[in-house]
Amino acid sequence: MSDFNKVYAVGVNAGEYLLLQETMFEQSVQMTENDLYTFDGKRKGDAWRPVSVDWLVVEGETPEKRPDIAGWGAMAFAIPERLKSAFEKGLGDCVELLPLDLNGETWYALNILGEQDAIDPEKTEYNMKNGRVNRVRRFKKLVLDRDKITCGTLFKVKGSGLFTFSTDEPGSLYDICSQLDLRGLKFTAVELG
Repeated sequence: MSDFNKVYAVGVNAGEYLLLQETMFEQSVQMTENDLYTFDGKRKGDAWRPVSVDWLVVEGETPEKRPDIAGWGAMAFAIPERLKSAFEKGLGDCVELLPLDLNGETWYALNILGEQDAIDPEKTEYNMKNGRVNRVRRFKKLVLDRDKITCGTLFKVKGSGLFTFSTDEPGSLYDICSQLDLRGLKFTAVELG
């Protein structure tokens, strides 16, 4: 079990920092080979090849600041090579670092391994719509069960959708970002039960 006091939902600060996207060439290669990359909690290992990425540019809407940790797609984070050793040491077996090619510069996608069953069903309040859980905003109040969080450095929670979480334990994503003053992500406290 992890040694922590707080848990945070982790998201990209998209309004303030640049985001990564696959290059058009990369997208067409993946579609041609019917080999679309997904992050499903499983190791990619030798099946992974470096993916070509670039900064997402939308005319009139693109932030100018380059982040230390970038969002890539809907649910992945990426780090530059200079941060690799700190992340390997801190995040350990909770993630797999997968190489990306950003215009000749090496970056790494954080493939979060596994999924933890940590929602506290008695204290969590779901956002209902027409008798069903709302697909866009699942929770009125999300509460995680402290005792069910086993790898708190960076993790996904079963049933929480695209949310990614980190505790404040030493070596966690939250801790690394605080210690190294890294920019690009936002951390929102989540209630613990």
